[in-house]
Amino acid sequence: MNKIIFIISFLYLFLSTSIVFAQKELAASSNQGSATTSGNGVNWTPVVSTTFSPIGTTAVTKVIVTATIEVDVTSGNSDIECLFRLTDGTSYSRTISRYVATKTYEDKGIVAISYIFDYSLAFSTSKTFTLEHTKTTSGASKQFTSEAVITAIEIASDNVSLPNNQGTAPSASTTSSSYNTATTASITLANAADIYLVSTFSTGITTGTNVLGGWAIAQNSTINSNTEITRTIISPTAIGAATIVTLLKNQSVGTHTFTLEHKSDGTNSIVTSEATISAVALTSTTGEIFPAFNDLNASGTSTINTFSDLATATLTAPTNTFTNNKLFMHTSFNMGATDDNVAYATYRFTSTGTFTPFEIERYVLNGNIGSGGLIGLVTGINEGDSFNVGFQHKNSGASGTLTSSNVNNVGFFLNSDPNASLSVEEDLLNTNITIYPNPSREYCFISNNVTDGETIFKFYTLTGQLVHTVKVDAKTNTKVDISSWASGIYILKVNNKGVNIAKKLITL
Repeated sequence: MNKIIFIISFLYLFLSTSIVFAQKELAASSNQGSATTSGNGVNWTPVVSTTFSPIGTTAVTKVIVTATIEVDVTSGNSDIECLFRLTDGTSYSRTISRYVATKTYEDKGIVAISYIFDYSLAFSTSKTFTLEHTKTTSGASKQFTSEAVITAIEIASDNVSLPNNQGTAPSASTTSSSYNTATTASITLANAADIYLVSTFSTGITTGTNVLGGWAIAQNSTINSNTEITRTIISPTAIGAATIVTLLKNQSVGTHTFTLEHKSDGTNSIVTSEATISAVALTSTTGEIFPAFNDLNASGTSTINTFSDLATATLTAPTNTFTNNKLFMHTSFNMGATDDNVAYATYRFTSTGTFTPFEIERYVLNGNIGSGGLIGLVTGINEGDSFNVGFQHKNSGASGTLTSSNVNNVGFFLNSDPNASLSVEEDLLNTNITIYPNPSREYCFISNNVTDGETIFKFYTLTGQLVHTVKVDAKTNTKVDISSWASGIYILKVNNKGVNIAKKLITL
């Protein structure tokens, strides 16, 4: 019997040992800042910059740069078309516009802009990326302030290459109430991967007033309902800005085509201009996995000047020897006001990691729908540490009802996990399921701390024969009689809401 136990224990140790790949790190930088346009002229001026430095002697070829901006315009400064762009000093992103009409109050709006900078000549020294703003009309009463956060992330270098692609379009219009394509991007995966998608664009109409437009991302010609947002466009001069963010889990090997789609009310023409759509796979061409999470289509209301959660997650950093794991967070959302104007809809990320909060606000007119986005970078996370992240909103003026909807909260680690192929969702399920004792004789117990949905447990022999199935509700533990099973190693496969993991059980 002791010999059998020794052999089984040896086999368990052998099978539990995974091939260790070299851990990889994506270089990144982030910064926050603000600036006010000055003078009567029309000049591009810096709002905030971030200095991006490659790791060691790495030669970088692509960097995705993203900024989210709060535009503040005080009473008396009005009828301004505010313009924004990203630059490395030589190349420029598309220009995003947002118009501010005459107001008797301090107006606040939200703008997002994202762009992949592609270098045919790789660089290995620091590079500065800057968000700039300007206006189309001169005059002392045409001033506005931009408060912004900017992040730059390596996505291709001689160190690591994430499949990626970007599409841009200067302008596209439609009068159809069905979706039509505004711009397209495609990527080809050599390995299954999660895919991060972001699109930024300006919105407008040619005729009419208070036209409700719709935008979404389609994958291989099929609309992804989780990405749909809407915006009310008040008039032809009222150019707005919008963004869509999502993360697609476990996408298969092959080519995936993504399009930014838009639609109108069927009578007035919607114009989508200066659009960019970027797709980045989170598994490298050589197989390194950068774990990711998503919380899609969340919603909530607020009538008080106190932050409440729209989306939360408890995450575990990769086990990769790093003491400074980083997590990039990105969200897009709709906001609406009922019963009264909301001044202001306020949003922020939270984290128990090292994180500098940035609050972003928008004035929402009663009966209208707006959109927004926000980014954040959590740093200083030790390998294997658990930490919390969240996305919150509040009604700062505590007047009327703020409804936040279509909230897509996503994130991904900038450090790979060399020891496992688990996504963050799989990792969360893995930590919430425990089987004991292990090895077991006669009975084993499954501790189930999953808080949502039915969980299915299936036990298989090493040859693939199903020997037992049990289904339990959330937070329900179970006892399994294994007295009739042969001694050996069994594979426990666990499924909860489409997420799958596997564990090993030794029987004596």
